Amino acid sequence: MAQSSRSRVNNAWSVSVIALVIVLAALLYVFGAAMSGDTDRLTESVKGADIFDTRNIP
Repeated sequence: MAQSSRSRVNNAWSVSVIALVIVLAALLYVFGAAMSGDTDRLTESVKGADIFDTRNIP
């Protein structure tokens, strides 16, 4: 009985770790796209978003 509950806990940890890795990978992708200046494609993926380019404002 104890072995079965331990197995369930291990499975829950495994699923949690996999979900965390996926979320961190997505955040890394978005951050990398934003830092590289690829905001056009990134903004197209967000419905209704606008780009405000402030690099050339005096």
